[in-house]
Amino acid sequence: MIKRIVVSSVLFLITIVAYPQFTASGTGKYIQVTGNAVKNIDAVFLFNGITSDNQVQFTGSASSYSWTTYGGTFVSTDSKISVEDNTGYILTVDGGTPYYIWVIDYSKYLASLNSLTVFEGTDKCSSIALNFGGTIPDLVYYDKNNSKQTLTRQFNLSYADLEYSSGQWSGITRSQTVTAPISSIQVDAPYKDTSFTLSGDQYATLLGITASVASDTYTAIRVECHPEGSIVERDAANESGRKISTLEGSGPLNVSLKSNANLPVTQFYEWKIYNVVSPNNYLRYTDTDLRYVFNETGTYKVLLTVTNSVGSCSYTDSLNVIVSSSFIDVPNVFTPNGDGKNDQFRVSYRSIGDYKILLYSSWAGRVYTSTDPAQGWDGRVGGRLAPPGVYYYLITATGTDGKKFKLKGNVNLLRSKGAN
Repeated sequence: MIKRIVVSSVLFLITIVAYPQFTASGTGKYIQVTGNAVKNIDAVFLFNGITSDNQVQFTGSASSYSWTTYGGTFVSTDSKISVEDNTGYILTVDGGTPYYIWVIDYSKYLASLNSLTVFEGTDKCSSIALNFGGTIPDLVYYDKNNSKQTLTRQFNLSYADLEYSSGQWSGITRSQTVTAPISSIQVDAPYKDTSFTLSGDQYATLLGITASVASDTYTAIRVECHPEGSIVERDAANESGRKISTLEGSGPLNVSLKSNANLPVTQFYEWKIYNVVSPNNYLRYTDTDLRYVFNETGTYKVLLTVTNSVGSCSYTDSLNVIVSSSFIDVPNVFTPNGDGKNDQFRVSYRSIGDYKILLYSSWAGRVYTSTDPAQGWDGRVGGRLAPPGVYYYLITATGTDGKKFKLKGNVNLLRSKGAN
């Protein structure tokens, strides 16, 4: 007994379903095609070779059967009949509404898949064509009205490729359905060297028949990049807004830039970095990845163009980097008592380029000086604890936006008893 495969289709996508009225038996596999895959007929049977023992049987409950061909020739009064290729049968059960079926010996209509060759057109950097060589016979049947119909034959085209997702390129297998008749198949140009395989049709696959053709290896020319940047953060707890968003923060802003291009097809890189207010005044780099320090406040465009080895395909993408405006805020009190809170006199700042602070006391003169706004005074002079009291500061600085700061004032040093 053969394995029964019952096939229906919605929008010509073959799925396995039950159709209780008919079954088949005999040598080899068969498919029963019903539903939306056929028009104005109850079922089309495809056999992988028809011999004298292949039969179709009505499985419903009935007391009388009358089988004839489409041409009106009497066949049988049994529930089952032997079948022949390219023949339609009409079954009347208990004198009711007749059923119509058609039988095809699929082995006589096999697709001949001979060649698959790549053609690069004018849009070769985004799509290419595959020229098909071979023959795909029509699978013809006739419906209840004796009108000629054709089963849709669908083939599968597959090829290895790359896909960019979640910040990285990964290997995938792309697949698409191709419906006969076939002369040329349009596909997205691949991101890696690959070969294309056409297989099927869907009936051959279900019948266990292997049929396919592969192209020669295609040398990819398509390139694509996905530039990304990340701020290289500084160890400065008192730097306010050192990272506001992914690519916005306090200047000077040290940014690591990655090209994320498809390799090895991409061979050449051109980075252009410029302030958006003066796009013609740009800096150019040819590194795969790079690190760049944005020293001045403003909005910058980072433009990356990648190219393949022969310059036939290129791709451009960009991102924006924002360096925030500057400010300095000076506290009026600090408590160097060793509790880990407010133990140093530090300014709060953002986007400061040049900086100098002088700190004085009335009893010892200058007690602290620094050119780094990230640093602070720990309340010691010559290694010894400075006494509580009022200290005076003078700060001169320049922001990355050119803003000048000249600040002076006083800060109170407070200590609790026993502080060290």
